[in-house]
Amino acid sequence: MLPCVALVRPEAFGDPALARFQGRALLPALLAGLGAAGLCAPIAAALPGGLDTPAAQELRAVLTQAGIEVFDGPEAPQARLARLLEARGWPGAVVISSYAALLDGPALALAAHAVATGQVQAAWAEGVGPERFFCALSRQAALALEALGGPPLPPTAFPAALSNLGLATLPLRGLETPAERFVTGARLAGEGRPLAPKLAALILDPDRPEAWFDPEAGREALRRHAGVAHWEALERVLAPLHENALERLAGQVRLLDALLPHLPERRGRFVELGAGSVPLCSALLSGLFAQGLALEPLAGDEASLVQTLALAHALRTAWPALLPDGCQEEGKLACEARRLEELALPDASVDLIFSRMTLEHVDDPAGLSREMERVLAPGGVMLHRVDFRDHTGAGEKLAIHFDFLRHSPGEWRSLGRDTNLLRVNDFLELWRGLGLCVEARERLCRRVPPPALHPCWSGYADEDLYCYNAVLLARRAQPANTGDAPCS
Repeated sequence: MLPCVALVRPEAFGDPALARFQGRALLPALLAGLGAAGLCAPIAAALPGGLDTPAAQELRAVLTQAGIEVFDGPEAPQARLARLLEARGWPGAVVISSYAALLDGPALALAAHAVATGQVQAAWAEGVGPERFFCALSRQAALALEALGGPPLPPTAFPAALSNLGLATLPLRGLETPAERFVTGARLAGEGRPLAPKLAALILDPDRPEAWFDPEAGREALRRHAGVAHWEALERVLAPLHENALERLAGQVRLLDALLPHLPERRGRFVELGAGSVPLCSALLSGLFAQGLALEPLAGDEASLVQTLALAHALRTAWPALLPDGCQEEGKLACEARRLEELALPDASVDLIFSRMTLEHVDDPAGLSREMERVLAPGGVMLHRVDFRDHTGAGEKLAIHFDFLRHSPGEWRSLGRDTNLLRVNDFLELWRGLGLCVEARERLCRRVPPPALHPCWSGYADEDLYCYNAVLLARRAQPANTGDAPCS
């Protein structure tokens, strides 16, 4: 049996590590349950020692009250784990993150046994969302991760890094079906959100502790909570898709969730920028507008597009409970491999423009912004989710770091990079200067300064520099003579 270590970093009270259900804190209950089930012992949580936010203070208090050891270590999770194992003399550990809730007990036990007996240096749940993820690794593997240096790696980035170290590893596959991954990511968690409290209460039922880590019981709880009939049929629709496509599809549904409260009154045409080959959000939104246009200038995967449109149709007809109200009708959607600037749309002809993880890749954000303002109709809305992290380095899809802040935007371009030329308030000020009413609806921040900050960034607030994900909203005001209230 190995110890269990939760690598957590509660920057704010919305962090999943502070999620609660039925008056209980989810993470301490889960950790205590792992010990009570005989899957792990001892149990600890490792936090950055320099993190002294009110959220971190509350989590430390909750964990301590539950009898769980709290270890303060370095900022980088991989270094924090290595220091904890060395300080306690532990031979290894099972690592989970603050998102864990749907853990597969038998698979976790298998991984821990393989590491504890020296069969492998690391074993993990492969091809799963963060709710099901765990990673068992030896102290040697943890030290090797720490020796890599580089940016902080979240636990879910450990497998990719470990796979490149030449160690004996054991990826455990088949722990999550395509439908489970899609439904969990789309409707129940994702984008920094904890698992839905009602689902957590079903999984961690205090009257059935023996079922907490039973994979079949977890699947049944997920299916009951999601309200999906004909689950096997949903599996057949999703099975042909790659797991990366499943995550993108789930993200598209989360984007739809963010859009719906801000839809304009007039719903003639919408445009999605950087829709990719899986424009599920546009497909589901099309029934609410006269016409939709999904733009993806890069070469798309035609097969994935066909499968995505088939999934949208299947969701509408067979699983409407998974969709928000109003998205059950099919509408007119065109998909084009062009940029907005190439279309020459008429002035004021678009009522909604949106994107997900696209604007950070635009090489001329000012030019695109002028074009968006030109085509946006009075009363029109723009909503963009932007990934403001550094997009380079090991585990770049998962790691949160800001190494590019060592450079000015001009230097960054000279290195062949077109990402992250603007920070949050740069976008807001640019759009405000074009006459739009703007606000940041959501900011996810993690202060991880680079080794040296370029002087050009010295006037920025931390909430701009170290925001790694944000939802930016802009509106074009109605003419004053309409009687509508102005933007505020």
